[in-house]
Amino acid sequence: MKMPAFLPRLCQSPRKLLTLLLPLALFLAGWWLGLPPAAPHDHAESAESSQIWTCSMHPQIRQPGPGICPICNMDLIPLVGGTEGGLRELSVSPEAAALLDLRVAPVVRAPAETDVRLFGRIAYDERRITTITSRVGGRLDRLFVDFTGALVRKGDHLAEIYSPDLLVAQRELIEGRRALDSLPAGTSPAVRETRRRLFEAAREKLRLLQFSEEQIQRIEQSDQPEDRLTLYAPQAGIVTAKFTSEGQYVKTGDPLFKVADLSSVWLRLEAYESDLQWLRYAQDVEFQVEAVPGRRFHGRISFIDPEIDPMMRVARVRVNVENPNLVLKPGMFVEATARSVTASDGRVLDPSLAGKWISPMHPEIVKDGPGHCDICGMDLVPAEELGFVPQGVKTRDPLLVPAASVLRTGERAVVYVRIPGEAEPSFEGREIVLGPRVGARFVVHSGLSEGELVVTRGAFKLDSELQIRAKPSMMNPNASLSEKPAHSAPETLAGQWSPVPRALYRFMQSPTKERLDGLAEQIRGIDVSSLQPDELNLWTEFSRRLLNEFELASRTIGGQPQAAARRVSRAIADAGRFLGLPSEPHAPPAGDPAIAGALRTALAGYLTVAKALADDDDAAARKASANLVTTFEASRPPEVGSLIEKARALEAAADIKSRRAAFQPLSDQLIALIREHGVDQVGNAYVVHCPMALGGKGADWLSAAPSVLNPYYGDAMLTCGDVTDTLSVEQTAPAEEAPMHNH
Repeated sequence: MKMPAFLPRLCQSPRKLLTLLLPLALFLAGWWLGLPPAAPHDHAESAESSQIWTCSMHPQIRQPGPGICPICNMDLIPLVGGTEGGLRELSVSPEAAALLDLRVAPVVRAPAETDVRLFGRIAYDERRITTITSRVGGRLDRLFVDFTGALVRKGDHLAEIYSPDLLVAQRELIEGRRALDSLPAGTSPAVRETRRRLFEAAREKLRLLQFSEEQIQRIEQSDQPEDRLTLYAPQAGIVTAKFTSEGQYVKTGDPLFKVADLSSVWLRLEAYESDLQWLRYAQDVEFQVEAVPGRRFHGRISFIDPEIDPMMRVARVRVNVENPNLVLKPGMFVEATARSVTASDGRVLDPSLAGKWISPMHPEIVKDGPGHCDICGMDLVPAEELGFVPQGVKTRDPLLVPAASVLRTGERAVVYVRIPGEAEPSFEGREIVLGPRVGARFVVHSGLSEGELVVTRGAFKLDSELQIRAKPSMMNPNASLSEKPAHSAPETLAGQWSPVPRALYRFMQSPTKERLDGLAEQIRGIDVSSLQPDELNLWTEFSRRLLNEFELASRTIGGQPQAAARRVSRAIADAGRFLGLPSEPHAPPAGDPAIAGALRTALAGYLTVAKALADDDDAAARKASANLVTTFEASRPPEVGSLIEKARALEAAADIKSRRAAFQPLSDQLIALIREHGVDQVGNAYVVHCPMALGGKGADWLSAAPSVLNPYYGDAMLTCGDVTDTLSVEQTAPAEEAPMHNH
């Protein structure tokens, strides 16, 4: 195209060019400003077009626009908040929070202190009741104690009894003494010994007939026997029963009196099943009676009935109480309080028993050191053996949450936790495992951490809002969740999940607390830092559910192991359906222990090479490769020894690039050997895959942790890769026990 002739002349004269362009620019500006204003973008219409509409009665109904609910024909309403945040997360404006009157309180870790109120009555101490019987047959000529309720002291005379048998026994003693004294001086020793034995036998007979030593000596010195025997009280107390009357004939063994010593009494209490967890042997109990207002008495629990009354549904508790002034009388009604401070493992804390030794039969016998019970002579035992944890013993206090914050439905319990760091008040619903109630608080076994803030007022309103939004809530924990096809979970999650079915198989074979704890540790040890937000929210929900179910199963595993196993299996199956993970128990391959031991040694050397390559340190990688060759040459099992050629190629590489290329076949063969012979037997072994390695072909390697330190790229792409399988996790017990992560 030919340029107009005047343009070169204008370009040579800038003033003329400016004179021409300035009017043109002003014209264009005026034309632009004079255009009619464009119709503004209707943001409300755009928002409405993306708005989700739902039914207030059936929140599972979701439509892109207004309309009528196909179930109840009610008008749909806009879904406020959409699906942002976690599965149970809910954000409200500060104004809405004020209108809802939301209140929060912290979760604290403190001793579980509670006062157990019990009711009962004073009773006789059965150990201090004596029945006085007749040692001989005869006639009661006189009763010194002639009414029930009489107070007697030890040694007081109770009655006089006449018996022909007593006369015969006394005469035998008198004649025996005379025969022994009348022996002449020259009598043979055999005859003298015979007379002496007859005399001693007569004395022993009177002693067995309940004659006192003083009475026996008096009879020896007399010439005529006494025709009556006086019965004496063997102990001080109250005559609680009189079985005879004066002049009555009795036979040998007939009961005469029953005497109860009231210097010690029993307090019989009734405890409901829910209170038994707070009561322990030798625990102090404080009580009061109406007969002595203002005074408080103390005793120690000596017996807790192992059987529950089938009609009243209570267990009887017995308390030993000292009663030196006889103020407490059998039959008095009592209101008692057992103060209990409990650690997280259920043991009772009692600082007063620090370093003390207690009688296993008589809890009122408490001493500062080992010894014997003053009553029964049994060896004293330390307070720790009776379930007490005195001061100085390291204990862990339980987590406590306000009772007002808990929403309960059957076995499930839900609280709402304030999410820290959010600009607007945000809350998250969370299922927890509750322990017993302690006053105005609950003990929490699982689901919360110390310091978290829980909603104590307005939690039900938040839960209702979640129900309207069709999110998981108290009444519908699986709202808006859908099951996923098997093996559709993210690769990094599926790779770390693989030990769980193996551990589940071992647990199902032998349900033990140790194996259940191992399963819980595996769930906690899964690294989810690379998951997408939606995937992370789903994993967070179901991992918490799993840990809660494991905690509930641990409560019954001692008495009902098979029921606990079924509960754990069902929980893992439920999580697997929603996460897209395999949940069937899987038996690990039976590997050769000798090969597994060699593979453990080989893996340790291999990991040293991998770390050096990830650090871009070729000198360290060459040295580690040489050590690995030495390890393989010393290996006895031929399966491990077959790695030696690949290890030599790794050592002989000229530079780090070629060494990384030689690292890949070694990794593949070691992975195959561990998968065949060393599953869950070689420590921690995670398979990590990098799709970019070796020019985009992709390559695997082994890691000791579910984290990525790429040996094929080093610092250039250090974290490129995903965990695709877990071949082995560190065993904290023998091979047959549950594996646990060592993180």
